[in-house]
Amino acid sequence: MIGSVTALLLGHLASGSLLVTALLSFENKLPPTFLRFCIGFAALNALTATVISEGPLRWAWVAVTGTAALWYLALKLSNNFHRLEAATIAAISWFTPAILMFYSTDYSYPLVFIGTVSSSLLLGAVTVTMILGHWYLVDTKLLITPLHGGSRWFVIAIVLRCVVVGIVLVYGGFESLHIYQVADLFFSTNALFFLFRILVGLAAPLLLAGLIWQTVKIRSTQSATGLLYVALALVLFGELISHFLFILTGFPL
Repeated sequence: MIGSVTALLLGHLASGSLLVTALLSFENKLPPTFLRFCIGFAALNALTATVISEGPLRWAWVAVTGTAALWYLALKLSNNFHRLEAATIAAISWFTPAILMFYSTDYSYPLVFIGTVSSSLLLGAVTVTMILGHWYLVDTKLLITPLHGGSRWFVIAIVLRCVVVGIVLVYGGFESLHIYQVADLFFSTNALFFLFRILVGLAAPLLLAGLIWQTVKIRSTQSATGLLYVALALVLFGELISHFLFILTGFPL
C-alpha cells in the first residue's frame, strides 16, 4: 500500500514537472541551468517511481525517465530551443501515465484518465513554478514573464483538479466513500480522509493560487515564492491522500 501510493505520487510529480517545464519552455526563453535542474528533478522522481512501482504502470515511469534523460542530454549538447521538442516532451510526459493506467485499474478508465492528467498538471505546476521563483535570486535579469506563465498554469491546474474531483464524486465517488449525508464525513474513515483532502489539498491551494497570481502581478517574486512553498506542501499532502483513496476505492479523488 505505502509503496503503491508513494510510486503514484512520485510518478505524477515527475510527469507533471516535465510537462510544465516543457510548457514554459514552449512559451518563454528560460535559463539552461533552470531547465537542466527541473529535468534532472523529474528524472530522479520518475526513476524512484520505477524502482518501487509494480505492474504495467512501471513502464510509464520508465518512459518519463527516458524522456527526461534524452532532453537533459540534448540540452547539454546544445542550448538551442526547439518548440517541436518541447511539445513532444509535454505530450509524452502527460499522456503516457494516463494511457498506461488503463492496464492497471479495473475501474472507470475515463475517470482515471482525467484524474491522472489533472493530478500531474497540478503537482508539476506548483513545483516547477516554486523552483522558478528561486531563479530570480540567481538570475536578476530574468524577465517576469515566465513566472506569470507558471502562476497561470498553477491557477488552471488547481481549478481543473477541483472540477475533476467534482466529476468523480458525481459518477461514483460518493458511493465509494459511503457518503450519503453530511454526518458521514465524520463517521466514515475514508470520508474523513477525503474531507482533509478537500480542505488541505484543494480549498487552501485554490485560495493561495489567487494570492500568488496577484503577487506576481506586482512583481514581488520573493513573496510569490514563499506562497508557492506553502502551496507545494499543501498540494503534496492533498495528492498523497488522493492517491491513498485511489488505491482504496479505485476512484481518483
